[in-house]
Amino acid sequence: MIKQLFLVLVCVCCFFAVGVYAQEYPTVTVDSTNFTIDIPYAEYEDEEGDTKALSAELTAPVDTSDFTFTLNTTTLSDVAVDAPASVEGDGACSQTTNAQFLSCRSDVQDDFFEKQAVCFNFSDEEERSECFAEAEEERLEGLEECDDIEEAHENLCAVLGEDPYDPDLDDITFVSLDDIAANPNPYFPLVVGNTWVYENDEETITVTVLDQTREIDGVEAIVVQDVVMEEGELVEDTFDWYAQDDEGNVWYMGELSRNYEDGELSDIDGSWEAGEEGAKAGILFRAMPIVDEVLRQEYAIGEAEDIGQTVRLDSDESTDSGFECNSNCLETLESTPLEPEALETKIYLPGTGLLMEIDLEEDSRIELSEFIPGN
Repeated sequence: MIKQLFLVLVCVCCFFAVGVYAQEYPTVTVDSTNFTIDIPYAEYEDEEGDTKALSAELTAPVDTSDFTFTLNTTTLSDVAVDAPASVEGDGACSQTTNAQFLSCRSDVQDDFFEKQAVCFNFSDEEERSECFAEAEEERLEGLEECDDIEEAHENLCAVLGEDPYDPDLDDITFVSLDDIAANPNPYFPLVVGNTWVYENDEETITVTVLDQTREIDGVEAIVVQDVVMEEGELVEDTFDWYAQDDEGNVWYMGELSRNYEDGELSDIDGSWEAGEEGAKAGILFRAMPIVDEVLRQEYAIGEAEDIGQTVRLDSDESTDSGFECNSNCLETLESTPLEPEALETKIYLPGTGLLMEIDLEEDSRIELSEFIPGN
């Protein structure tokens, strides 16, 4: 009997070993009545080449001699799922893309099984069925989102190449607040006291360069506060950390993003800090931007992965409050592979900074209404 059980376990484990998308390994339990093999989740390819997802429980009585297992169909979930796109390339970028993709799918499955656990505890049959249907719908939507994120990461690898993203900050000379005040980056002048107010019909954003620094990954970073109000209510109060090197490039070192609901702190989603948990500094602006160049502005895998592309240096825009470009503004296109549909155009006026932000997905914009120079 023990030998037969061992062979069954070997077969099951072999299935998981060759299953490319197996999420969790089987577990074995035994009581006075049954041997039970629980397969929490696995994906496999059927005879038609379709990818299937399977969770199952196999049971066999302990007093049997032939060790025939019975499939518990009440816990069987065999549903078609979208097969992941193949990962191009074998360098660090593609390998990172693949690891993030598998992590994304694993998170979706975790949420799915947690929702199922909730569903099992509805005594009303109709409520229970609706709950299971909702769980399945959310699972499929989540898997589709993972595919979209993977595709966006693959496109980024094609642009940036396969090399690891690993800037060596020890080889860069960063300057003090006084040095920045004497020679600030024209597109983002980090002069203490500089304050920008942006407005549209729904929100007001106030950005202020504080007379504060914070050491991040060995660099003395400048603290910039970003406060977002919607209809007079606080929704976000963020501390961003920036640094400027001796060439005039502005580096993004991280942020503490405090999000509010009904006046109460709800979460700090989006927060990250270079040097912590694999996060690394990104370049926000070059001292001399290069048209068509694509930069990693921030790099915290799965949390903050903003990308900026320099579109032109001769943009000609103006705001209702009187700020004008004279064919000398920097225009960038910003996105993140974590939200493939999100796309923004930003316009920067030399000597002033961000003039306007245009959300291409939502077809909305917010403009600079007031700029108060600092020291």
